[in-house]
Amino acid sequence: MHDTRYADGRAAVTRDANVEFAAETLTLRVGDTAHVWAYADLQRADDGAQRVILKRKPDTGERLYLSEQDGARLRLAAPALFTSRAFGIEGRATIAALTAAAWSLAAVFLLAVPMGAGPIADHVPPRYRDQIADISWSQMDAFTSYCDDSVEAAEVLNALAYRMMEASDVAMKDDVWITIVDAPFPNAFALPDNSIIVTDDLIALAEHPDELTGVIAHEIAHIEHNHIMKNIIRSVGAGIFFDVVFGGAGAGQMVAIASVNLASLRYSRGDETDADLRGLDYLDAAGIDAGGLARLFERLEEDAQGETGAAAIPTMLSSHPASTERA
Repeated sequence: MHDTRYADGRAAVTRDANVEFAAETLTLRVGDTAHVWAYADLQRADDGAQRVILKRKPDTGERLYLSEQDGARLRLAAPALFTSRAFGIEGRATIAALTAAAWSLAAVFLLAVPMGAGPIADHVPPRYRDQIADISWSQMDAFTSYCDDSVEAAEVLNALAYRMMEASDVAMKDDVWITIVDAPFPNAFALPDNSIIVTDDLIALAEHPDELTGVIAHEIAHIEHNHIMKNIIRSVGAGIFFDVVFGGAGAGQMVAIASVNLASLRYSRGDETDADLRGLDYLDAAGIDAGGLARLFERLEEDAQGETGAAAIPTMLSSHPASTERA
């Protein structure tokens, strides 16, 4: 039997929840926080798993997954939420019209959104970018911790990054910052808020500062060319498709959240080549050896030989494909 769970629509996690049902509202308690939802403002978002799922109108991304017992209590307190209208279903003519419109929109999202990911990503409102960044940070917190003794090292890396960006006149040079985290794998990756995460294992693997500088140059290029948001937009296009076709059942939200999962941010070969070339421009303009990145990738591949399954996934080789050719 499932317990009642709550998702806030920002982080890809759910939390235990207690629900009290009144005549016109339900009170949702998550930890020390209480939320009051009016039945009139709720809609069903069931996903086909025979479990009652509630969402708010307009959709905030929040989901309340009710246990079987709480679902039965809701039926007694708010029977209107068990009618077809609660699922967004109206008359037959309306259903037919909505279905036709849904598939038309789905075609647009599946075809036009991936093709137009660049222009769309360039015009994502800051509040949505911040929300996606918050999700990324919450996911990162689940498998990393901050290095208390890394302040000086982070200052050195940030100074190197600024030197490269200033030499190449990168517009967002004042908005990019580097954080070092403790993680059991060598990796570096950029987040949607223009931050770059470097793991302590990657620093330990580097034999020369120029090798790390090459990695940072590569990640700065991903930020400057907005590759992170473009990847997310391509994935969210599929998420929107599911929401449109299946009536906002929450599938689209889950796909969208999965799209910003750090483990899934694998760039296309074109984006990688683009970041390689622009990264070399940074290094050249700053007078830094450009061979460091290739040497580091060669060492990563040597260390990865023999690793299989999850042990091999979190390295730079998984999120930065075709490293042998690029090295």
